[in-house]
Amino acid sequence: MSRPDQSITARIQSGVLPKSITGGRAGRGRGGHCAVCYLVIRRPDAEVEVDVESLREVFHQACFTLWREQVARLRAEES
Repeated sequence: MSRPDQSITARIQSGVLPKSITGGRAGRGRGGHCAVCYLVIRRPDAEVEVDVESLREVFHQACFTLWREQVARLRAEES
């Protein structure tokens, strides 16, 4: 498992990132900080905005994909 994958897995397991992913809105970055890597999502970058529990979080497209893949992997391991 790569370092970003381990970080995402640890945050999912600790409850910082949830195990359920609802639909989101894709668009261009608006200067928010990514919920996975914490870096600014700049205007030319793709951004995914998702309702996470009672918050609205933004993700780089690649970080959102990693989160989604890790959630799927953890769910498969639990089955």
